[in-house]
Amino acid sequence: MVLIGVKQNENNLKTAMKHLMKLVLSGLLLVGALAYAKADTPEKSTNPDDDGKGKIIGKIVDKESTSPMEFANIAVYTLTDSTLITGGITNENGEFEIADVAYGDYFLEANFIGFDKTNVNNIILDRGNRVYNIGAVSLSPSTVAIGAIDVVADRAAVEYKLDKKVVNVSQVISAVGGTAVDVLENTPSIQVDIEGNVSLRGSGNFTVLIDGRPSVLSGSDALRQIPSSAIENIEIITNPSAKYEPDGTAGIINLVMKKNSLNGLNGIVNASIGTGEKYQGDFMLNYRMEKLNLFFGADWRDEINNGEMKIRRETYYNDTTEFLNMDGDRNWIRGGHSVKGGTDWYLNDRSTLTFSGEVGVSERSNEGGGRTENFFIPAADHIYSISEETSVRKNDYYTLNMNFQQKFNDEGHRLEASAFYSNETGTDNETEGELLADADFIPSDEFLSRVSTFETEEEQDIRLKLDYTYPFSEDGRFEAGYQGRLESELEELEFRDFDQESGSWIINDEYSSATDFQRDIHAVYSTYSNKSGKLAYMAGLRGELTLREIQNSNATETSSLNRFDLFPTAHFSYQVNKTADLTASYSRRINRPSGRDLDPTPNYYNRYTIRFGNPDLKPEYTNSYEIGMLKRFGETRSYVSADLFRRVTNNKIDRTEERGDDGIFYLYTDNFDKDYATGVEFTGNLSYKEWLILNASVNVFNYKITGDLNGESIDQESTNWGGRMNTTFKFSPSSRFQVTAFFRGSSVSAQGETGAMFFTNFSYRQEFWNNKLAATVSFRDPFGTARFERTTYGDDFKSSFRMQREPRVVFLTLSYKINNFKEERRGNGGGDGGMDMGGGDY
Repeated sequence: MVLIGVKQNENNLKTAMKHLMKLVLSGLLLVGALAYAKADTPEKSTNPDDDGKGKIIGKIVDKESTSPMEFANIAVYTLTDSTLITGGITNENGEFEIADVAYGDYFLEANFIGFDKTNVNNIILDRGNRVYNIGAVSLSPSTVAIGAIDVVADRAAVEYKLDKKVVNVSQVISAVGGTAVDVLENTPSIQVDIEGNVSLRGSGNFTVLIDGRPSVLSGSDALRQIPSSAIENIEIITNPSAKYEPDGTAGIINLVMKKNSLNGLNGIVNASIGTGEKYQGDFMLNYRMEKLNLFFGADWRDEINNGEMKIRRETYYNDTTEFLNMDGDRNWIRGGHSVKGGTDWYLNDRSTLTFSGEVGVSERSNEGGGRTENFFIPAADHIYSISEETSVRKNDYYTLNMNFQQKFNDEGHRLEASAFYSNETGTDNETEGELLADADFIPSDEFLSRVSTFETEEEQDIRLKLDYTYPFSEDGRFEAGYQGRLESELEELEFRDFDQESGSWIINDEYSSATDFQRDIHAVYSTYSNKSGKLAYMAGLRGELTLREIQNSNATETSSLNRFDLFPTAHFSYQVNKTADLTASYSRRINRPSGRDLDPTPNYYNRYTIRFGNPDLKPEYTNSYEIGMLKRFGETRSYVSADLFRRVTNNKIDRTEERGDDGIFYLYTDNFDKDYATGVEFTGNLSYKEWLILNASVNVFNYKITGDLNGESIDQESTNWGGRMNTTFKFSPSSRFQVTAFFRGSSVSAQGETGAMFFTNFSYRQEFWNNKLAATVSFRDPFGTARFERTTYGDDFKSSFRMQREPRVVFLTLSYKINNFKEERRGNGGGDGGMDMGGGDY
């Protein structure tokens, strides 16, 4: 097929981009110079309003990883009699400030659970030295000898930052041998269905980043492909700052990948095998020198996930009712492999240049089939058939990334430039067949229907980014930057009918099409953060210009879009006392329709169902509000938190179903009025002694969708709730047992509702050879309760769908560390100074 469309002039675009990049860079440098010139001068020692008090400031870092330590305890004692005078706690950057300390001689003690205490002596406060800066103090992990075994403190499974939740993957042993989806199954704010589809607070519209950069694959597809063994932690960001792209109404899931922090050659190898033909493997090697760091890795996956499907549909025609019953198997085959590598080049102490890339293949297949019964009451034709369905999708992709960072000082004044390119080509071959059978479901040679679709696509994505950060005071920070996204997609769909007489396939032009999708997004942003007393705050604004063109071979006109949007954000944090904090945040976000959603060409599911896209779809806009409270207890990792949230989405995109006069059901995607989600999420972490850790969360929210369908209201409302629990028992320093449980209640949609779901997982981990070798056994869904149910209804029909995934799957995973591989704690993507609410590279 030949696609005739309008394409943008690439030379003009490149020239405009160069001029825009120069303009933005010049403006940012000018702003930085002006801000630097106006920076506050140090406090004078001869203050006429001297009240006889000073303050102590500093920073606490992990000695091994040099990363900042949040929630470290600070105690100040008098030097003469060691009396405790005052104390404090570090913020998310490991920094602290203890004010209103009377002039005198003191010493300071820094402490954190699982680390050795460190003292700083001879702290003198007087009129000539009212501000004492102890600088950076390093804490070393503590070890307690028990026989010949060392016990090293674990990190919390879930850590709370000002603008994000951080899931430490190493503490979720039930996910060993799995993917990012398995880690998220027991994470606050996350829900996972039996097909591995992830939702964030009830919404599947979220953005997936890898080390702060966009993923080649999107949403749940990306999370299903990445092995958990390659991930250090996962950041859940429900209200991102203006520095982040606003895509995804629910927020951002950022995967922070492992990197080694030791010099020389190190690595790790993982291999997994599971019942039902499930195999995975990956490795990572790292070679670090003084001026150069090289890293290389690969992964491979081949697994079959079996399941069962049941469909029931009733269709009403005046005094006649049609019944359609379908029962059968549904198997998902997931496979693929990738190779990745790169280098960090330390040009000098403050300049770093990074090159990295990845090449891989993603494979996904579905196989299904079963018995179909179609009949009418009052009695008419009774048709029995055997259906078969296969779908094979394969994508080849590669990515290239370059990053340059220039630090002007050690306080966070820096300039960073990034360029990212990805290319993906793929094919999707689907075949649907239905053979006539007798009442015993013995098939004949006659096809009631047999069709095939073959789709090819090629996608390219270019991302350009320039960021400038200037900390103008101890707690204040100014950020500004430019981001460009240049996206293109060419897609061709060939629909074929099977001719039984000739035994050949015939192309059906009515359902075949070709689409050229082009979208460019240019954005500028700025954030300002500071602190007043115990109140820390950040305000941000992002402006985006979107240019989009869609040319479809079946459409007479090109669909164009030229729109400018503003996305404000705000974050606040207030320290009530040493163990309690309050937070509040707001952000405006967008969910843009995909090319498939906009494609008007009919998509043939089977002879009963056809789907259409909608080129007139508008993007969803979401206003998200949150208020949170976190309370910590003593020197343990125990805490409780409560988050109130409200999310209002305009132009809600949802799918509807209608019966045509021909008896075929047509699926449409359309914009409705709004949907609302208002609720609360409670999370608790209990660390008892050395042998028990319990992490649990419960969320309850009211969900409402409003709008009209064919002139009639589709307003729906429900109270949704869900919960999850992760309990870890430590039998010894080298062995532990973990139980996880997940529950999600029912919820409504535009034309129906989804049912509740519950499942559990059991896991046991044993380490050998001084922790070089680890073996993990996981027992997933032992009670066989994981199933998905959905009911849809209209004036003239009612249908139900049920899917049961393969229960009682056993996984064995072995992990071996080469030369004591130790992953580097990489934090939130490299942000430093200020509140660090906008960390991440994209």
